[in-house]
Amino acid sequence: MRVLLADDQPMLLSALTTILNTQPDIQVVAIASNGEEAVEQVKTVNIDVAVLDIRMPVLDGISAARHILPLGPKVIMLTTFDDDELVQAAIEAGVHGFLLKDAEPDVLADSVRTVARGESVLASGVTGRVLEWVRDGVDRGNALSVFERQALSLLTPREVEVLAEIGAGANNAEVAQRLFIAETTVKTHVKSLLAKLGARDRVALVLVAQRAGLVR
Repeated sequence: MRVLLADDQPMLLSALTTILNTQPDIQVVAIASNGEEAVEQVKTVNIDVAVLDIRMPVLDGISAARHILPLGPKVIMLTTFDDDELVQAAIEAGVHGFLLKDAEPDVLADSVRTVARGESVLASGVTGRVLEWVRDGVDRGNALSVFERQALSLLTPREVEVLAEIGAGANNAEVAQRLFIAETTVKTHVKSLLAKLGARDRVALVLVAQRAGLVR
């Protein structure tokens, strides 16, 4: 997997590059110190996953993501605990995942692999913020669409359980453990949910689960 890293902190950029380049299946092929550089790199280098700091000079991570996503790469945002409004804007831009800057090295590598497979990732520290935002949307009358209501009515009981766990921020391994099923079975259910609900990624499933009232 060919990765672009973008961050305006040279030491962090160097550390992340070292971490990912130690993985046998991941290679950092481009780095950038701001969003504008990141966009230009994507235009000239073949990138599978772009990992962008949400706050960068010249062009911030969200604006960079809006330019990068139509070009094909998946996008993971690096964020901190105080980026609530930016996280909301990044979701609306269509990014594939969020990681906290202090994430463990193996979490970073696994997240790149997950996103490269077409799935999404939400760091536990970010999930709560996302859910709060969605709850606020529900309170403002952000109801399910007619299509979503019809699609939900066609879900199996097990798919509803899996959707509820995803809405609560559980990853596939955690869903498998909580529902006493194999992780491969969870992946099958997730693919089915994405198809039935017309959801682009896991973040979209979280939003549907919240609007449907499946998460306390």
